[in-house]
Amino acid sequence: MLLRRFDLFLLLVLLINSPLKSQQTRIELENERQKNLIKISEAEKILKETEKSKNVTTGKLNVINKQINNRLSLISNLKKEMKFQNNEILDLSGVIYSLTNDLKILKNEYSEMIYYSYKSRSSLDKLGYVFSSNSYNQMFRRLGYIVQYTNSRKKQIQEIEIVTNELDNQKNNLIHEKRIQNKLLSDEVTENNKLQKLKRNQKKTISDLGKKERRIKKEIKERRISLEQLDNLIKEVIRSEREKLSGVDLDLIKLTESFETNIGKLIWPVSSGFISNKFGIHPHPVIKNVKVKNDGIDIQTSKGSKVYSVFSGKVSTVAFIPGMNNVIIINHGDYYTLYAKLKNLLVEKGDIITIGQNIAYIVTNSDGVSELQFQVWKNNIKLNPEKWIMNK
Repeated sequence: MLLRRFDLFLLLVLLINSPLKSQQTRIELENERQKNLIKISEAEKILKETEKSKNVTTGKLNVINKQINNRLSLISNLKKEMKFQNNEILDLSGVIYSLTNDLKILKNEYSEMIYYSYKSRSSLDKLGYVFSSNSYNQMFRRLGYIVQYTNSRKKQIQEIEIVTNELDNQKNNLIHEKRIQNKLLSDEVTENNKLQKLKRNQKKTISDLGKKERRIKKEIKERRISLEQLDNLIKEVIRSEREKLSGVDLDLIKLTESFETNIGKLIWPVSSGFISNKFGIHPHPVIKNVKVKNDGIDIQTSKGSKVYSVFSGKVSTVAFIPGMNNVIIINHGDYYTLYAKLKNLLVEKGDIITIGQNIAYIVTNSDGVSELQFQVWKNNIKLNPEKWIMNK
């Protein structure tokens, strides 16, 4: 009986502590799901803007691809949550089984106590038992036995109440967990249906774009020319500023070192959106055997989005390049950040900029695509901006 009570105590301790550990996992999974839902919401807004245009574009395809990845990530998260729920339900079922057995044992023990108590017939028998003692020591020992026995009965009743209450709590928890499981199953079915719809849309968009190969190749050529002009512009700015330097500039050194310590920590130049074109050379998403080059990253966002400086610095130049619209280049010591496809500029050459300052707004083209071209340079070396901004 002592061993069983120790097991009961251990079980209750586990019931108190284990939910804390599992709750951390639940919170992490729920946070991950919320992040996925935010990304889906952002992409949905961007997709609706591109769908307003009758033209089928790679910008529309990019956002469809992103939305598919978002849905896949959400479904994966839902599967993890369901696995977690299954484990929770199994654990609760095991706890309920153990508590039910413990309650049965406690009730049996209490029944035995009542039975033996009944055999003693009455309080008079107990008093007779005490006063029939041969000595005072024996009388006090017998009296102690009766008190101890009475206390044991009270403790047994308390244990039965504790286990009964805990059993009721765990049964309610099980009902709650099963409701969550059913909701997750329903959400997964819904998301899978949306995913299949997106994949059909993706297939149709690729097919439609494939019929416009000539126009797309023309766009690729125009973009390449625009990027070359951007390349020449920033190289000229860097060359000109290097030539003007005379001796060691401690402020520039300090700014450079400060910028370098923020690798992977820089804020995003827009508040929402996704990377639609990565840095470097990549196969074109539609035209086979054609590769496209990107000196920075393209961030597709929603119409009218503000553009922010990712770090403090000084505006080196403001320019206009066909295909890239307005361009702002900001100096951060040995580092430079470039922002293109802008409108409604809020800064001028020579302005001192603070981190997170609104410097312009995004241009939305005739196809309903709002996309920022963002570059990071160290002197004449092009860097991958994705390594410098925070993960999103």
